[in-house]
Amino acid sequence: MAHPGILRSFLRGCMRGFVRWLMLLCVVCGAAWLSGCAATSVTSQVQSFGQWPPGRKAGTFVFDVLPSQQAPQAPGAVSQDKLQAAALPTLQSLGFSLLSPDQAERADVLVQLGLAVRVEPRLRYEPYGSHGPFGPWGLFPPGAYAYPHGRSPHHWRGGSVWWGPGWVASMEPPWVTLRVSVILRDRRTSQVLHEAHASHDRLGAVDESVLPYLFRAALQGFPDAPPGPRVIDVPLPQDAP
Repeated sequence: MAHPGILRSFLRGCMRGFVRWLMLLCVVCGAAWLSGCAATSVTSQVQSFGQWPPGRKAGTFVFDVLPSQQAPQAPGAVSQDKLQAAALPTLQSLGFSLLSPDQAERADVLVQLGLAVRVEPRLRYEPYGSHGPFGPWGLFPPGAYAYPHGRSPHHWRGGSVWWGPGWVASMEPPWVTLRVSVILRDRRTSQVLHEAHASHDRLGAVDESVLPYLFRAALQGFPDAPPGPRVIDVPLPQDAP
């Protein structure tokens, strides 16, 4: 049987940790709710390359889809159809007119779209005995782990306890980066007339609903978009959730 003092210490630690965990959960949920209410725009890092020929009108275009983009995509990947639907309103607002694929020979411009998604898992490390949700030993009672740097081992039936430094890892929401690209080519010469990129970082899951705002940011200022990197905020509709 475990020593009564160890058991009481364990139970007190569990209760303190559980209370801290509840308080932290309330704070995180409140912050998430407030940030969601305060979100009024989508912030993107934008960079443009190439100068659209002075005096040239937008004209007609077709989407240029690469063979790799036509191949079967991994589950959950954003299809080219969704990318095109997200970019089309911005292109039309700039004066471009979409032609059907069978009219590609009549198009003035080829538009190539791209999307890169990077998801970075995040781990939070905490020492045992600080802020674990189930007390100073996390989910496990003393004796479940042996701490190599412990100083004072206490033996009890079923195992040994090493009082010393230890760490527990917990998963955090991943860091997601969405990066869209737009390349405009002259259909007759294949010359690149304009290239633009926009990237957006956020915590959580991949959100396809921000893609139209990324394309709008990437082509903001066209045809006289300034060169070099810049930060652009695209306002969200007032009725957006």
